[in-house]
Amino acid sequence: MSTVPSFRHGFFLAGLTFLLFLIFGYLSDLILVQHANWIIADDLIMAAAAAIVVFLYERERSRLLSEKLRVIRDMNSFVRNELQILYTFLEHPEKARVPTIERSVERIDWALRELLPGGQHLPGAPPGEQSESPGSNMKRSA
Repeated sequence: MSTVPSFRHGFFLAGLTFLLFLIFGYLSDLILVQHANWIIADDLIMAAAAAIVVFLYERERSRLLSEKLRVIRDMNSFVRNELQILYTFLEHPEKARVPTIERSVERIDWALRELLPGGQHLPGAPPGEQSESPGSNMKRSA
């Protein structure tokens, strides 16, 4: 999944767009002083430029939203499948099935840490123990 642009990046792009529109508008005004019959063309060009900027923004926003929805659908399916395994083994508790339940819990924990955005690694933790959820400690204490 793509990273979320920073505020500074968005502010820079907005400032750059403002500056480009300002320069283009100023230059077109200089031309219009000499050729007054081009006013409608100037207005159409500025309106088209603004429409293109809004269209590109909305297309990117729609793409990001579609990507988020895809991740949510995938995670929903993944977690439902693993929970189905857990529910099945709860009906028939046996010592031999404990490893299967632990693997299911580990796969859910992995998916929540690695596939969903925001799964930051804990600073200073060893590589094997980074980003552990509170639920992963329960199986060790039992």
